[in-house]
Amino acid sequence: MNRFSPGRLLLLAGLALLPSTGRRVWAAELVNDHAVTIRSAREVEERRRALLQYLWGPAGFPSRRLPDQVVTGIASPVRQLTHLARVDELRIELAPGLQGLAYHFLAAQPNRGLVIVHHGHACTLDDDPGPDEVGYGLQRTIAALLREGYGVLGVFMPHYRPGDCSGGHARMFQAPDPIGSPIRLFLEPVAVSLNYLRTQSESGRFPKYRDFHFVGLSGGGWTATVYAAIDPSIRCSFPGAGSIPLHLRSGGSIGDREQFEPTFYQLAGYPDLYVLGSYGVGRRQVQILVRRDDCCFGEKQHDERKAGRTYAEAMRDYARRVSEALGGAGQGSFRLVIDEVAPAHMISHWAINEVILPELRRPR
Repeated sequence: MNRFSPGRLLLLAGLALLPSTGRRVWAAELVNDHAVTIRSAREVEERRRALLQYLWGPAGFPSRRLPDQVVTGIASPVRQLTHLARVDELRIELAPGLQGLAYHFLAAQPNRGLVIVHHGHACTLDDDPGPDEVGYGLQRTIAALLREGYGVLGVFMPHYRPGDCSGGHARMFQAPDPIGSPIRLFLEPVAVSLNYLRTQSESGRFPKYRDFHFVGLSGGGWTATVYAAIDPSIRCSFPGAGSIPLHLRSGGSIGDREQFEPTFYQLAGYPDLYVLGSYGVGRRQVQILVRRDDCCFGEKQHDERKAGRTYAEAMRDYARRVSEALGGAGQGSFRLVIDEVAPAHMISHWAINEVILPELRRPR
């Protein structure tokens, strides 16, 4: 038995509606990730090494790789942004026919913090800029962060970006990856972009960033969860409507292949990923779920009979167990917030102003 998957069983997922496509497919078996299996600093390091080996093989984490192309001073791809100095575009060749894309929004009055803002299964960050709780909330998130002085790195999922909205994440798993796992393709744009920002800030091309944070929605919230688990330089992470443990999933919450690939989650189920993403001196993760979510991970998608608990009870139970595990490990903080204001799948104004910004303002 794999030492990193003690006693894990597999649960049959059955017929699932994939939220990115609306197609019904037979999902693979879901790992039973009810147990939190990381409870010490030693186990944190062992599990993180195992995940990096799985993702990138012998080559390891791409800590030295830089973007293949950088264009500075482009027209802003997001409307109505104030407190913005300029926007740079970063392109990363990930695989034949697959290019990663990120935008670096430089704040006019920088505070030396950078926040990664990652979208899910959508092809633009330029959504509704108004004061109402509509749209996905990426524009208002970027605008609020720039007003606070944070630089922003806007990143997209594979095959969901301007110029490539083909989707098809399941197809990415049909052939062996030449390096490690196809899941790495969801994470490399963030890693490579951060390499560039660290290198270029030291050369004086823009202010040197001291703190790195991560806000994501949907598939971007999933990316925030996994990336914070493997890269401890992410201090505060805010996965929005991006995941719940596999043992609580049904229907629209099962998600695309990267969300449930058994060989990955046998190494670390979601509660373990939450521990890894939170553990460390000064590190915090605040998971935001939307009760009225019309996509996934909300009350509508919760199977109370299967879980044996109400939606809030089931969510708060795993959050409590993750927090207890962190307490045993001695460092870090994990908190779950259920957004009662948002009417649908989004980052709401409430989540920005009452959760994300106050948490970022807390002292190091």
